[in-house]
Amino acid sequence: MRKGTVILLVLLITSNLLWLVNLVYTRIDHAVTLTYHDASYQRNQRMLQKLVVVANNNLVGDTLTRAEGILAEQSNATKPFIKEGCLIAGGLCLKFDQNELIVAVIIEP
Repeated sequence: MRKGTVILLVLLITSNLLWLVNLVYTRIDHAVTLTYHDASYQRNQRMLQKLVVVANNNLVGDTLTRAEGILAEQSNATKPFIKEGCLIAGGLCLKFDQNELIVAVIIEP
């Protein structure tokens, strides 16, 4: 009788500890997921703000220097920069041709 009670008590404590570990793991997993969602939301919000600036100023077909100037003055955080044939600004890539005219707007890879 005594031995059976001890075994049941150990199993009960082990079961409760496993449930506690599962609960803690789930909370941490939800916190990490929420952090990634927040970062994704912030990135999309910055990209949308830049896209509105591009649309309002009709930058497609415009010169690279004008587009860079407009995006720089509207920027809250990072300054736009040129990389591999693109003017990178807030998650957007404004592609330009050899004449330095903006020909397309795509999402930065």
